[in-house]
Amino acid sequence: MARKAGKRKMKNVSVRQREKVKKVAEEKERRSSAITSFLPRKIVQIKTRDKVLPFEFLPATLFYGDISGFTAMSEKLSKLGKEGSEEVTKIINHFFGPLIKIVLAWGGDIYRFGGDAIFAVFTDNGWSAGKEIRALEAAKRTIDFVKKHKSVETKKGRFHIRMHCALAAGKVYFKDFGQDFFIGGKLANELVQIVEKAKPGEIVANGEVQKAAPGAFRKAEKGIWKWNKKKTKRLNPEAKRDIMDLIKKTRGGINSITPYLEEWIQERINLRPTFDPKDGGHRKVTCVFLYFGGIRYEKEPKKGTVLLAGFYHVLKKTVEKYGGYLNKLDVTSGGDRALIVFGFPIALEDDERRATIFAYDLLNNAFVKSKGIHVRFGINSGFVFAGPVGSDLRREYTVMGDAVNLAARIASSVKKDEILVSESVFNKVFGYFDYQAITPKEVKGKKEKVRLFKILEKKMVERSLLSKWLSESEKIVGRGKELKRFKELVNKAKKAKGCIFAISGEAGIGKSRLTQELIKELRKSKFAIFEGDCISYGSAFSYHPWVSILTDFFGIHPEDSMKERKKKIKKSMVKVDRKLSEWLPIIGEVMGVSFPETPLTKFLDAKIKKQRVFDITFDLMKHAAKKRPISIIIEDLHWSDAVSMELVNYIGRNIKNKPFLLVLVFRPIKRKEEFMEKKYATLITLKELSENDSLMLVKNLLSIKNIPSAFRKLLIEKSQGNPFYIEELVKSLIEQGYVVEEREKWKFTGDIRKLQLPDSVEAVILSRIDRLDIQERDVLQVASVVGREFDEFLIRGIYPGLKFLTKSLRNLQHLDLIKREKGKKQIHYFFKHILTREVAYESLSYARRRDLHQKTGTFIEEKLKDRREEFLGLLSYHFHEGKDFDKSLLYSVEAGEKAKRVYANEEAIEFFTRAIESYENLEKLDGK
Repeated sequence: MARKAGKRKMKNVSVRQREKVKKVAEEKERRSSAITSFLPRKIVQIKTRDKVLPFEFLPATLFYGDISGFTAMSEKLSKLGKEGSEEVTKIINHFFGPLIKIVLAWGGDIYRFGGDAIFAVFTDNGWSAGKEIRALEAAKRTIDFVKKHKSVETKKGRFHIRMHCALAAGKVYFKDFGQDFFIGGKLANELVQIVEKAKPGEIVANGEVQKAAPGAFRKAEKGIWKWNKKKTKRLNPEAKRDIMDLIKKTRGGINSITPYLEEWIQERINLRPTFDPKDGGHRKVTCVFLYFGGIRYEKEPKKGTVLLAGFYHVLKKTVEKYGGYLNKLDVTSGGDRALIVFGFPIALEDDERRATIFAYDLLNNAFVKSKGIHVRFGINSGFVFAGPVGSDLRREYTVMGDAVNLAARIASSVKKDEILVSESVFNKVFGYFDYQAITPKEVKGKKEKVRLFKILEKKMVERSLLSKWLSESEKIVGRGKELKRFKELVNKAKKAKGCIFAISGEAGIGKSRLTQELIKELRKSKFAIFEGDCISYGSAFSYHPWVSILTDFFGIHPEDSMKERKKKIKKSMVKVDRKLSEWLPIIGEVMGVSFPETPLTKFLDAKIKKQRVFDITFDLMKHAAKKRPISIIIEDLHWSDAVSMELVNYIGRNIKNKPFLLVLVFRPIKRKEEFMEKKYATLITLKELSENDSLMLVKNLLSIKNIPSAFRKLLIEKSQGNPFYIEELVKSLIEQGYVVEEREKWKFTGDIRKLQLPDSVEAVILSRIDRLDIQERDVLQVASVVGREFDEFLIRGIYPGLKFLTKSLRNLQHLDLIKREKGKKQIHYFFKHILTREVAYESLSYARRRDLHQKTGTFIEEKLKDRREEFLGLLSYHFHEGKDFDKSLLYSVEAGEKAKRVYANEEAIEFFTRAIESYENLEKLDGK
């Protein structure tokens, strides 16, 4: 009996193991399928070869399928704002799914999507029917499909969609970069030029396609043939060719193609290997369309390939340097083009500035200029919908919306070697560049002429560590304890007891304002002050903050010639120690000033060079400290390059018995750096201002005594003590006319409830959310739908990935984004800042918001039946936002009646208004 029981147990274990193995295999298959959907088959085929080719000329028929009618639709839907972009993307995907299936069924390989167009390549590659015939068949069938589904209903009315196609046969240039690819040259340019000759429902082709399909085309004009719409023999699609079979033949399997996907896409696939219409989100981004030319692919393919590879390397490196995302390389009638996005997938507060500096640097890049590559840029910023376009068979992740369309139209009108920016970009960068205003231009889809500005030269902007306030408060608010501690350290440093004063805090919390106050104190105490700062795109700039510090030490001015710089560096070094003249090439390399190599420096390896830079920098600082105590101030240390951080730690560990005060300012750093562990280090973590201090700050900024209750409520609720938010809210009040100046005094006016949140505040918060791991970000977004406050059981009931939930909630607490309270029965969470909740919520797609609201409402309805009365308000809210108007009407009426019974009149009015809206929406739906 025992033996039989043991056998049964072993059998059960074996079954469970097999099920587990099967589950793992299925999950792996889903992930592999998701990864391959982002790439053309061609890339997978390349990985099955033994030899890497420098370039190829593929005998091919190119297919360009353009869906017309979306331009008019997107222009109308753009009036809906964010929701309009999302609806356009959803409709495009509705068409793309079946069209992709048709193209693939006929042996086409989809290389790119261009907004509302599909670019595919047909090769012979073992198919029985010729590539031209199959491409023509795919074109006819895609046009037939769109014709049958041409009528599309939207929130801005009904639109008619049509399709036209272009086919071009010949040899097309293809280059694999190992992490991206490019298809272009004469044939590709011919394709995108002839597609403009096609009207809706037409197929145009070049002569090579016409020869392969005699009788199917009539001549339209020189070199262009039009499909005559005569019935031809219908072909049947051939057997499906599974891309997974190809993957198995590659040496590294699925890992061989992952370098072509951005890391964040790989993370998204690992989290959830499926994509649906709810994916994607709303972002404020800066779009850069870059046209490039001067590379001869056909005439000098070897030279052209070397040039293209060099340009791609420079482009990719410059994009990464400034924190952009190289979304795609494609071909247009205007030439070869790249789309670069700033603000997605990672947002930073200065996206417009980084985008413009990127364009300026690439335009002036030595390689680009010396090789005769001409470039032109169009830049615009605004809200877009960022999400996947295509289907499970083939997709891309891209940005869609009016902001993208305008950037593309600006770029198409730019002259060679020019940068044109829209007014939205200009307003954020005019202080950094010399510019020329262009005569306002008419742009398709815009009623008003568009104001454009030509970027000329980069200005020599005076470096400042400090944020500029609207009307700088003379007296710092709410930082008395921090100042008191700093004064104690100043006195210690004066007595040759070195100290480190580290200021940590989130963006906008007042680190720079406090630093300004510290500088005043240091000046009073006769300290020599050396300032350096790190920049958001500075991780590629070695020693960036230290270059500023050494520039001050050497007395170098921006206008100094190279000769003068060399002279000042040499003079200062020799003054400190004559022997240092032997090490001039080492410091010169850091400072960008060339000195002849000496016997000591000629054969040094990189490790010893680095150590000498550290030693010499410290020697120079010690020399400065002989006359009076010194303070080294470095702001935004969280953006430091690695070697600069090493030097900070080196200086920090050696100042104990010296008249040094090292001031380091940064946002929370995950890794605990060495300087934080020193006994003589003081770490100050800045917290939000109290309500009274927040109001005091506004009074100081505006020199105003009485603040109306409406603004007082808005200020406390929205800013929650963050000085940057307070400043931005005050700016918005002035810009939007809610605060006006009368007789040299500020005065509040108008209905403040209509105030729009400034996008600079949103960018600050979004940049913080983007720094989260993808699981944590996902949990935060789902929590934002549940509400400002939520019980743990509620989010557990609706969150799809429970295995990530507990860890993510814990991490979000540690990052101070949400707070946790343990009640008698339940664990309760709430967003620390209401703005964090709002920004996380606004970044979600409308479709996913609706879905999550419905899930939340249904969960409360089903699981909390006994407490239904308690949750009437929440049920009303979630079903209304989830567009379930039947239930919204029911619960809004009940919640309104409940509020009325307890004399909560304002709440009752809100619920009854929601009930009326729900009823009206049901009427509209019945009318359809």
